Amino acid sequence: MAGARPQKLRVTDIKSRLLNVALSSQYLLTLSIPAAVRSKVSDLSNLDLDNIALSCSEANLPGSSLATHDVTNDYQGVTEKMAYRRIYDDVLGLTFYVDRNYNVIKLFERWIDYISGITDTERFKSPFTNQRVSYPKTYKRDIFLSKFERDHFSDESTIPKVTFDYTFIQAFPRDITAIPLSYEQGQILKCNVSFSFIRYVVEDKRETLAGIL
Repeated sequence: MAGARPQKLRVTDIKSRLLNVALSSQYLLTLSIPAAVRSKVSDLSNLDLDNIALSCSEANLPGSSLATHDVTNDYQGVTEKMAYRRIYDDVLGLTFYVDRNYNVIKLFERWIDYISGITDTERFKSPFTNQRVSYPKTYKRDIFLSKFERDHFSDESTIPKVTFDYTFIQAFPRDITAIPLSYEQGQILKCNVSFSFIRYVVEDKRETLAGIL
């Protein structure tokens, strides 16, 4: 049986499809700082914890894959792959601009200090010190990231507003990437932080401006 012939498209149709692409620069991050960590950075001046996500210059969304196993049937030894579980990448990479007070670095350093049980910096300098790791519920928080396009806040209420929302369940900073310094041409200082989480949930939301208001 012959397959269906490809549909003829006009140049205007092709152009509209090629130009309807998403940009990587439109997103909104919501990062909640645990109360226990807030108390550790209360001495830092000019640190707006409620808007710390505005300093995020880049986000690397994790992926996922399917774990498979081979199944060999009785028909000419054909081997098929069957999926049995979804595997989530467990790292969310976020890059932050560093302010002149280095508060961004201090925040994540102290967050990790709290997780590892470091409460006294001077005592920690001793080679014989030990610490007790904090309870997970005191340092884990959900992270929300919404992906949208440039026309998301347009005034045309008839245009559906599409957002691609990620929720990272029980996330916490796992490591701070080494920050390179150089006497060569100065560049904006950035801090790369990797967050671990249990899993992520993706929701596709569509609503008009009238529905939002």
